[in-house]
Amino acid sequence: MGSKNHIIWGVTTAAAQTEGAFDKDGRGASIWDTFTKNSRKIKDKSNNQIATNFYERFEEDIDVCVDIGLKIFRFSISWSRIIPDGTGAINEKGIEFYNKVIDYCLKVGIEPWITAYHWDLPQKLQDKGGWRNRAVIADYENYVRVLKDHFSDRVKNWILVNEAIVCIGAGYFLGIHAPGKRGIKNFSASIHHILLAQAKGFHILKTDDNLLVGTAVSCTKIEAYTDQKRDQKAALRIDALMNRLCIEPYLGLGYPKNELPLVTNIEKFIQEGDMEIMKVDFDFWGIQTYAREVVKSAWYIPYLGCVLVSPKKRKVPVSVMGWETHPEGAEFFLERFSKYDSEKPLWLSECGIALSDEEDDSKRIAYYKKIIIGMENVIAKKINLKGILLWTLVDNFEWAEGYIPKFGIVGMDKTTLNRKMKKTAFWLKEYLSNQFD
Repeated sequence: MGSKNHIIWGVTTAAAQTEGAFDKDGRGASIWDTFTKNSRKIKDKSNNQIATNFYERFEEDIDVCVDIGLKIFRFSISWSRIIPDGTGAINEKGIEFYNKVIDYCLKVGIEPWITAYHWDLPQKLQDKGGWRNRAVIADYENYVRVLKDHFSDRVKNWILVNEAIVCIGAGYFLGIHAPGKRGIKNFSASIHHILLAQAKGFHILKTDDNLLVGTAVSCTKIEAYTDQKRDQKAALRIDALMNRLCIEPYLGLGYPKNELPLVTNIEKFIQEGDMEIMKVDFDFWGIQTYAREVVKSAWYIPYLGCVLVSPKKRKVPVSVMGWETHPEGAEFFLERFSKYDSEKPLWLSECGIALSDEEDDSKRIAYYKKIIIGMENVIAKKINLKGILLWTLVDNFEWAEGYIPKFGIVGMDKTTLNRKMKKTAFWLKEYLSNQFD
C-alpha cells in the first residue's frame, strides 16, 4: 500500500499501564496505585497492580516488536520506581530494571525512547499537593537529572511529559483520573507548574548536545456544531484549551488568553521569569491524536461556556471509549504543527483505535490504513514527518476505563498474561517488510 516513504515505525507504552510489580524491588506508591484502590473510579473495577507484567515480561514484548519490524520502543519511567518518595533516596533496583530494558532493546536492534513522565506521580509528592504545589518543579528537575545521569549514555530520544493537558485536565480539573482533584484552582496551578517543569527538564537534558528532547502533546480536532457565531467562538475556546495552551508558551507566544478567558486564572500562578524560561526550542514535537469533538455554546457552563455534542447525537459511530475515532486528525495536526516551524521534525508519537473484545480486529487495520494515507499526504506536502509510534503494543490498563478498551496490536490472556498477535500485528509485519525490503 503506497510508496516506500521510509517513515520509521515504532510503538509507545507507559509504565503505569503495563509494568505491574507495584510493590516489588523497592518501588514507592504512585497516585494511580492510590486512585485504583477505590474500585468505583475504574469502569471494570480493576487496578494496575499486575497490568501486563511488563516488569517480568519485557524481553518477550520487545521481541514481538522486533518480529513485527518495529524500529522504536518508547516506554515511560515510573518515577516512584526510581525515587520511591519522589525526592531523596534513589532505588538502585529501579535503575537496574530500566538498564535491563534499555540494554535489551539495544541488544536486539530496536531503539529505546524514554518518556520521563506519563501521569504516575509518586504519592508522597501528591501528599504535598502534587502538581498544584510549585515545589514539585524542583522535584521533577532532580528526577530528570537522575534519569539523565543513568540512561542518557544509551538513550538519545527523550519525551519529557506525555500529554500535559490530559494529565492535568482529567486529574486536577475533572477528577476522573488520578489524583482525582477537581476545580479551576487545582487546574490552573497544576497546568502552569507541569509546563514550567517540562521547560526546566529540557534545559537539564540539553546540557548534553547529543540528546534529542521533545514533548508529546494531545491534539483533539474541535469543530463547531453550527455556523452560528457563538458556536464558532466556543470551538475556538476549546481548541485553545486542548490544542494551544500546552504548546504556545514554548514558542514564545504565551498562553492563548484572547481566545481562552480562563487563562486569567493561570496568570495568578506565574512568577517573574517563568514565561522566559518556558521559551524552549524542542528538538521535535510528538503529535498524539485520537478523536474529534464537536462543541456548541452553553452560557451556563463556567469558564468554558460550551458543551460537547455527543457522537450519538451527531449520529456518528462511537468507539468503546465513547469517542468518535478520527484518523483524519493525524494529517490535520501534522500540517498545523508544520506551520509553527516548517523545519521542525514531527512525530506521530501516539495514535490508535479502541476496540471491544467483540469487535473484529480488521477495524484496526482499516484505521491504520487511513493513518498511512494521512502520513503519505503530509510527506507529499514536504512536511518534516519522521515516523509513527503506535498506541499500543499489548492490550493494557487504560486508566479509568480499566481493561475494557483494546488498543493493542497484541492481545493478552487476562489469566495467564500470555501474548497473542492480532490480525493487525500480522498485517503490519507484512506491510513493514514490503516497506523496507
